[in-house]
Formats: sequence, C-alpha cells, structure tokens
Amino acid sequence: MKSDWHACLGNEVGFKGYAVPKEQHNKIVKFDFHGQPAEITHGSVVLAAVCSSTNSSNPSVMIGAGLVAKKACELGLEVKPWVKTSLAPGSLVVTKYLEHSGLQEYLNHQGFHLVGYGCTTCIGNSGDLDKSLSDAI
Repeated sequence: MKSDWHACLGNEVGFKGYAVPKEQHNKIVKFDFHGQPAEITHGSVVLAAVCSSTNSSNPSVMIGAGLVAKKACELGLEVKPWVKTSLAPGSLVVTKYLEHSGLQEYLNHQGFHLVGYGCTTCIGNSGDLDKSLSDAI
C-alpha cells in the first residue's frame, strides 16, 4: 500500500493520481496546533472514524475496532491531537457490546468517543477540521 500511495502522488490527476511534483513528495508542513508544535505531510491521517451503517451494523467489526484500540493502548500508541476522531456505531446495541466488553474505554482513550448513530463522517457530517490544520493542508 505504501509504495502504491507514493506512486499515486506523482501520477496524472485522476483515479489514483494527484500530480504532486516529485520534489514535494516528502514535503513536511509544520504548524502550531493550540500552542503545540505539529507537522503533516502527504498522506498524513487527519480524520479518523470508527463507524458502521445503520442498515448493516456489524457488531463483530465494531468489536474488532475496540480490540485494535485496546492493543494500541497496550503498546502506548496514541492518536495525534490534531486528528479528528469519532465513533458512530449503527445501533445502540453495538454501544452496549462495546461497554459490556470493556472495549469502549480503549476507544475513548484513543479519542473515539460516541458522536451518534448511523451516518456521520462518510457523508461529510463530521464538521470542519481545526482551522490551524486546514490552513496547513
């Protein structure tokens, strides 16, 4: 995936193409995020959502996301503070699974707090990115 992503950067604009000049592929943009130094580059994650469709809520996938969050906590990994995170399961039942399994606390620790049920980020309902991040992009 990494090599494909880098190839796409330089490809002509279109499917799998962004026309970024080769000399800018590794460009790093530094910015101030609420008084904290931050940096992004091409391919940096700035929006991350754990969600499942209201129509096809799949508890096993959401439990899987909770297990990934648990492992990330155990390894000391943390989401960068400028990454906008959200959790939107397809139903209240999934929330109950996450709570009763103890996995919700790990999702919360990683910043994936419940924002609602059903469609959110996938259809653009996540709201704006922080202005400092938008300016850096």
